[in-house]
Amino acid sequence: MVTLDETSLAILRMAGLYHVATRSTIATLLPEGGEPDKRLAKLVKDGLLRIHKGLPGNRSVYQLSKKGAGAAGVSPARGRLAGAQSLLKNLGVLLFCHASGTERHRVESEDLGEALGVELPDGAYCLGRHKDKTIIFDCYVPGPLTPVATVTWHLKKRVRHAKKIPTLAAAIKDRRYAFAIVVSNKARRKTIMDAVRTRAEGEKVALINRAQIWVEAVTDFGLLIGTAGNHLASMSSGANQTLLWPEP
Repeated sequence: MVTLDETSLAILRMAGLYHVATRSTIATLLPEGGEPDKRLAKLVKDGLLRIHKGLPGNRSVYQLSKKGAGAAGVSPARGRLAGAQSLLKNLGVLLFCHASGTERHRVESEDLGEALGVELPDGAYCLGRHKDKTIIFDCYVPGPLTPVATVTWHLKKRVRHAKKIPTLAAAIKDRRYAFAIVVSNKARRKTIMDAVRTRAEGEKVALINRAQIWVEAVTDFGLLIGTAGNHLASMSSGANQTLLWPEP
């Protein structure tokens, strides 16, 4: 039986909450002078974390194993080998929450829904502070090749669904509920922002006027998946399986 100290447990809990972890995000949990590489190597060796290799710059992404999920006290499903789409989404949310200068953290949708007294649509949710206001972020991480039209279609669907729930409709009106799109570079951000600011044919107002739309280019996300929009980033899992970011 492996004995875990509080720091190792904190790492496993982070990986459980966010579904993934990286060296840089894990380093935030360590005391000054801590050595994340040694800590990660031991958790992988002990069978508590699995590693996905082959990202740009020889970087890696970590995920709980079934054993690690048990130690972290999360669903055994968090210990199943994640596919490319799941890794992309959860990596984007992780790095959105850990972007420099932000105060954000992911929350379990069930816990957030219980706190609000509503049944939330499936998705990834974060809480953040902005200008002394707490905001709920409904997060979406499109693939590098996802067409902008698909991104706006997804957003419109999420906004319509949320506005049918009175509690969420009130929060949207009060700008305490926002729809966050996480992308890897500023050019991609601009293209999406232009689209949500433009009124589509047959619509009375642009999407940006229906809800708070928060499109953010996260530098670390771009470094991990590659910023070019004309190719798919590839990854290799611990089982030497090649994973591709999916093309919609």
